Amino acid sequence: GMTGPLEEWMAAGRFNLAVLYRTADSVGRMTVLAREDLCLVVPSGEPPFEDAISLADLHAFPLAVPMRNNNVRRSVADVVAQHGCALDVKFEVDSLSTIINMVIERKAHSILAPSAVQKEASQGLVRTVKIVDPVITRSVVLAVNPKDERSAVVSAVRKLIPKVARELIESRCWAAIAPEVT
Repeated sequence: GMTGPLEEWMAAGRFNLAVLYRTADSVGRMTVLAREDLCLVVPSGEPPFEDAISLADLHAFPLAVPMRNNNVRRSVADVVAQHGCALDVKFEVDSLSTIINMVIERKAHSILAPSAVQKEASQGLVRTVKIVDPVITRSVVLAVNPKDERSAVVSAVRKLIPKVARELIESRCWAAIAPEVT
C-alpha cells in the first residue's frame, strides 16, 4: 500500500522498525531490502501488447496515479521531468485498491510496482508492461527508529528482515531485485 503515514509515524517515534518505499536515490542510512522497477499497469486484453513501453510513449494512456505526496508519484514525476516527457494524469487517488480497481474496470491505467498488483496480475485481471528508456525505480528500505537502534530485540528483527526479503526474491515470490551482497 501507501507508506506515507508510516514515514510520519516513524519520525514521531511510533515504530521501532518500518519497511518503506523510497526513491532510488533517497535511502540515507536505511537498509536497502530490494529495488523494484515500476511498470505500466493495464487492463487485461488492452494495449499495449508489447512486453515493454518507453517512457516517451506513456502519454497515450490515461492514468490513475497516487497523490503528489506519494514516493512512487514523485519518482515518476522526477523522471518524466528529466526526460521532457508528458503523462495524461486523469485521476489522483489516495488509495491503492481504488487505483487497481479503476484499472480492472478499464477506467484508467496506472504506474505501479509489479508487487502492488501481483494478485490481480496472477488472476488475469491486469497486466504489467515494463517501462524502459529509462527504467523508473524505487527502493524498498528498512528504517530503524534511532532511539531503538541498540535494542537487542530490534537488532534481531533488523537482521532477519533482509534475509526474508532475499528469500522472497530468490524464490520468485517477489518480483524485485535484491541488493548486491557486500
